[in-house]
Amino acid sequence: MKTKKLLAKLANFMDKDRNVQSDELAAIREVLKKLKTKERKLREKLEDNPDEEQRKELQGKLEVVHAQRIKGLDRVMEIRESRKEKSAPAAATDEKITEE
Repeated sequence: MKTKKLLAKLANFMDKDRNVQSDELAAIREVLKKLKTKERKLREKLEDNPDEEQRKELQGKLEVVHAQRIKGLDRVMEIRESRKEKSAPAAATDEKITEE
């Protein structure tokens, strides 16, 4: 096979991984939006509720939702970083190939 064909196959292979990551990012973003809405509602309920027992229960739920949001945001950042790392070396190898 010629170089261009090999590079095209490699790019196609790499794009599949990128598409999977894009799908994962979209799903995570959707969940993060829902969690953010839920967190806001829990904060409002917490502020409006004078009963101490219910406040403790709401605070526990709020902490869980917040922790899950943080985990989701961390995963988004990991995916973005891995995409940057994968795209940077590819650009460097493209330059080497065109120079030869």
